[in-house]
Amino acid sequence: MTAVTDPTSTCRLTANLLRQSARAYASATLARLAAVAPHLGALALPSSFAEPAADLEVRVLQLAAAVEFDRPALLEHNLAWYRVAFHHRQVPADYLLRSTELLAAVLGDELPPAAAALARRHLQIGLMVLTGPLREPPSHLRLDRPHGRAAAELALAVLENRGDDAMAQVRSLLQAGVGIPALHDEVLGPVLRELGRMWLLAEIPIADEHFGTQLVDRVLWLLQDLLPKPPADAPVVATLGVGGNLHDLGLRMVAQRLAAAGCAVRHFGPNLPASDLEWLFADRRVDLVALSATMALHLPALAATVAEVRRITAGKVPVLVGGEPFRLASDLVQLVGADAGAVDAAGAVSAALALLKR
Repeated sequence: MTAVTDPTSTCRLTANLLRQSARAYASATLARLAAVAPHLGALALPSSFAEPAADLEVRVLQLAAAVEFDRPALLEHNLAWYRVAFHHRQVPADYLLRSTELLAAVLGDELPPAAAALARRHLQIGLMVLTGPLREPPSHLRLDRPHGRAAAELALAVLENRGDDAMAQVRSLLQAGVGIPALHDEVLGPVLRELGRMWLLAEIPIADEHFGTQLVDRVLWLLQDLLPKPPADAPVVATLGVGGNLHDLGLRMVAQRLAAAGCAVRHFGPNLPASDLEWLFADRRVDLVALSATMALHLPALAATVAEVRRITAGKVPVLVGGEPFRLASDLVQLVGADAGAVDAAGAVSAALALLKR
């Protein structure tokens, strides 16, 4: 598929139109849904999800993110996720299918022809996910993996609210010589992903997932104290989550791995707006910027942040990007204007060190 990077292109124009009128398109879609299927139009979604009008508005915004970079895989992923989540919460199967079909119809009527064709193409590809077999994610805990049993035991401790036992288990692993990379990749990462999968399948409440997140946060602070002090001439890496991205556990793992590799890491946390980048560079040396986006909705902010880094540093500081969207479409790295990308901590460290050597 041809990459679209011109900011005046149909992709950018269509994405902007979708964002500007997302609520109106959602309302029009819901009105049509109520007219053709009253039971769906009056549907109350589970309490952990927005009501249909807001739910459809989010769908329009997800479509906008996919359209802006002309990568339908981003919307396909979102629709597949919602399909599984709704299936396990007894939401009628035709709610997501019919509302997506009607959204395509609304956009066909309301958008300019070229924009309508582009949006409907993305939606038609996404609809294939909703009409094919239901694909549920497999468990991320595997006893045949290195430290797989330790990951399973840690997940069980989380589910049983045994936080102190979990911390004791992590300390035992450290004393046994398990390194920080192995803890990240074989224990903490699988546990986080498994808790997310279990919530998606309605097997656990959101409270359990949050408890697990806080536990991993405690572990990362424990590991932070074990990292070596960087040498005086160490390259300086700034790590941050872009505006709107409220998650940074994965990025903190990357930051720890970079520190272990000899970098001086300045972690600025999640949800840093691009408008604050001037401050970030004002009185400190930065040799590399690493940005994270955990979902497609963060990609416009990511692209804007990359552009702002380029402007402030006159293009002299390389930019590394990472997160789930880049697993879905690897060429997004070029489309957002970055120098390199990664989908896991090991890949991020390798890419960062390569950029620093340039």
